[in-house]
Amino acid sequence: MSKTLGLIHTVFSIVDPINMLVSEIMPGVDRINIVDDYIVKLIKVRGGITPEISRIVASHIMAVEDEGADAILVTCSSISPCVDYARPLVSIPVLKIDDPMTDMAVRMGDRIGVLATAPTTVKPTSELLLRKADQIGKKVTLEVELKEGALEALTMGDKELHDKILLESITSLSGRVDVIVLAQASMAHLESRVDENMRAKVLTSPRSGVEQAKRILGL
Repeated sequence: MSKTLGLIHTVFSIVDPINMLVSEIMPGVDRINIVDDYIVKLIKVRGGITPEISRIVASHIMAVEDEGADAILVTCSSISPCVDYARPLVSIPVLKIDDPMTDMAVRMGDRIGVLATAPTTVKPTSELLLRKADQIGKKVTLEVELKEGALEALTMGDKELHDKILLESITSLSGRVDVIVLAQASMAHLESRVDENMRAKVLTSPRSGVEQAKRILGL
């Protein structure tokens, strides 16, 4: 009997890349996709995650369970905190795409760079890293770089400028930290464009997040 993976997204641009990755890593797995591109806007308006936003995310998660998913992967770091709220409400595993990446980051070094383009991602990713470090009894320092100009460029359709801004930030950060976390799944393609000398210290979430789902599904 085939397995079904539910995917909760907040941007349309990540849907195809994530689904292609799922097909590569778990051929034959059925997929249920929900995209709610208003959630991140709502987080900005409310100034952060609120009970209202957590309920919205939880409703999507419960709907995907009702449709027959065996596990759910939430692909947006901005709504990662909502996963903790939703997990007790369903009977199937609910996974954060950035869990494996942040686990790896806190083990790789004491100085962690966090690179983001969306302000809504900074707090959830930073808090997740600090919590993971605390769980293993380690003290880490975070250096956050928020490049909203890159997001603006991407929104205007200038992907090359988006990538240029972020690659320059990665180069700058690499000399000051032990490991760099690319905080959004939409940044994962940059990994292949990073200079080989620093590529080992740059972490992205999609592949490790999907591989986590594969393990949970027992495939």
